[in-house]
Amino acid sequence: MDTKEIIKEIESITNKKNPEFLKKVTNTKLDCFGLYSKDIDFLIKSYKNENVDSFDLNLYYEINFIYFAIKLKQIKHLEEQIDFIIDKANFIDSWAITDSTYQSIEVRSFEEELPFIYRLLNSGKTYAIRYGYLLLFNYKKSEKVMHVPFIFRNSDEYYIQMVEAWLLAELFIFNPDVVYKFFVEADLMYEIKRKAIQKICDSYRVSDEYKEKVKALRKVLKNKM
Repeated sequence: MDTKEIIKEIESITNKKNPEFLKKVTNTKLDCFGLYSKDIDFLIKSYKNENVDSFDLNLYYEINFIYFAIKLKQIKHLEEQIDFIIDKANFIDSWAITDSTYQSIEVRSFEEELPFIYRLLNSGKTYAIRYGYLLLFNYKKSEKVMHVPFIFRNSDEYYIQMVEAWLLAELFIFNPDVVYKFFVEADLMYEIKRKAIQKICDSYRVSDEYKEKVKALRKVLKNKM
């Protein structure tokens, strides 16, 4: 299968009114055909066994999306999946690709997975780093994540800040006191903590008591800036 074939298939089902909306939502710099998510899913399922290595990447958002979704499913072993992500990270320019495909990455025990997560976090590539934080969602019910050194880090990258905040909010649901202590003690930039606290306050899975507690803490943290 090559790029011309997939483009022909996409054009047969594309929504001509949707490209600019999709471009805005995904924040991609690439051109978009305007496919709906269900259509992208259909194409991924249709071509899951095809060799997509001949795709010309960075032409269209949807082609990059389909390529990553299919390749991560075809690669069965964690080591090879992580190598692939780091090697091809320059072809990811949207959170939608990482967030829609990370569940195809092999899940192991937390201790086994952690060295691979660190590889992603240390890659220096925005969306490879985002994959690293997304993998930690598999262990959100365990407080182990909160006790690992240098997992949460300061970053100027918006999509890294957002996934860190999102992860902290999810961890708070299952280990509120541990995460609260982290908010108080950790040398993590206020903006990430603020975003996490906002997500906690927006969650229906957090009690009103804890919401009030983190709201009060937010004021304290802001005053320390």
